[in-house]
Amino acid sequence: MEQQAAATQEKTQIQTSAPSAQQPQAQPQKPRTVLSEIKLQILLLEKAVSSKDIKAIQKVSIFVKKFRNTVKSHHLAKLYNTFFPNVAIQQGNDFDANFNEDLGLSAQVVLKLTKIIEVNVFIQCLYLIWLFQQKQSEAYEQVNVLGKQLLQQVQQNNKRYLDTLLGVIYEYLSKSHEKLGKLDQIRDVLFEGYRNACQNRDENGQAILINLILRNFIHYNQYEQSYNFLKKTEFPEHAFGNQQARFLYYTGLIHAIRGEYQEAYKNLTQASHKAPDNTAFGFKVQAIKVIALVELLLGNVPNRDTFTSPEYQQALYPYYRIVSTVIKGNLGEFQQEVARSENILRRDKLFNLIQRLPQIVIKAGLRRINLSYSRISLNDIHEKLNLPTQCNAEQVVAKAIRDGTLAAIIDHENQIVITKETNDLYGTKAPQEAYGERINNCLGLYNQAVKALQYQNPEYDYGEKQADDELTTDELLSLAELDF
Repeated sequence: MEQQAAATQEKTQIQTSAPSAQQPQAQPQKPRTVLSEIKLQILLLEKAVSSKDIKAIQKVSIFVKKFRNTVKSHHLAKLYNTFFPNVAIQQGNDFDANFNEDLGLSAQVVLKLTKIIEVNVFIQCLYLIWLFQQKQSEAYEQVNVLGKQLLQQVQQNNKRYLDTLLGVIYEYLSKSHEKLGKLDQIRDVLFEGYRNACQNRDENGQAILINLILRNFIHYNQYEQSYNFLKKTEFPEHAFGNQQARFLYYTGLIHAIRGEYQEAYKNLTQASHKAPDNTAFGFKVQAIKVIALVELLLGNVPNRDTFTSPEYQQALYPYYRIVSTVIKGNLGEFQQEVARSENILRRDKLFNLIQRLPQIVIKAGLRRINLSYSRISLNDIHEKLNLPTQCNAEQVVAKAIRDGTLAAIIDHENQIVITKETNDLYGTKAPQEAYGERINNCLGLYNQAVKALQYQNPEYDYGEKQADDELTTDELLSLAELDF
């Protein structure tokens, strides 16, 4: 019995130790460097071009903009020395002379890659974006020169695989002209690019160029021209989400300037919902500013939590002060606050909307009076609203009664306003209308989500693609080099 128990214990120890001996020790993966990421994207781009996978080409082309904050001049020097040894590029303050990392590509591989126009344009786009990130007037001029050369190079080849990179070139070319104060000089180029994108059925290019043209018009306060352009164009339904958000913002701003506040509020809220969660902070702040002003012009009160959140509190503080004075209904405090923040409002190009708010301030003050007093003299109304001396309180109250803002009657002999009892809000159709508006917004968001769905192609073999995705970065790079 003792021998059998010892044999059983020994067998158990062997069984428990065998799997651990068979399991390979996990090797820590090397951290990816910027140069290795660029190399990986170049190899993936070559593979996508050879297999004619348009979606993969678009993904790699979009990835070029993600390098704008990480790529340095020494990375670009390595790329240009490898692919364009006869071309000299600018070295910035971020150049590291001790940088000795190599791409690790053989001469045969480099020769094959240089024959692919998509790879050449991809590398030059990296340099174009780096120049723009230098934020200097000389660099902006170089962006204009290089951008026009790339446009000419892409148009000569006339390959549809370059459409996504072409949109990046147009975008940074327009941005550089805007920084130099020459945005009107690029307008003809943008219109020509939009015409070519329509002829080539390039939906992504159409979306980018529509937004750039609208931004061009809005920069010079040419809202009537932008509205006419909107009526004659149709935004692609399957454009990228960031382009849809920009288009909705520009459309909402144009409608707000034209006084179509309901349509403006709808477009602006959709733009804020489509904005990325962790990025595009400036875009979301600007959208919130316009939404707050449009809500005030509609007679609604913006949500207080938006202004008090730690993320937006500092950027939205001037607008929080303006909203507070509007709600108080004091015209004098409102005018003082607008005068204090006039430079900020003009910089944001929203001073035109702010100038329409005095009537809203008066209406808010009259509503507060309607809730607080049953009888009040016109002189007291003049003082409480802090109306200017030339403004007649009786005319203001009469207009508010006619518009339905104030439920009262005017005793002209005694110069007294007699307010009526306010009806219960839930006894009116207001809650039903608000509920219907929310339902419409939810249904619109659902319909847009359904249109954005993408389904797998049944003719494409996804088994091989999934096997490639399971490989590590180093294995994928080694396999890519062996394919050459």
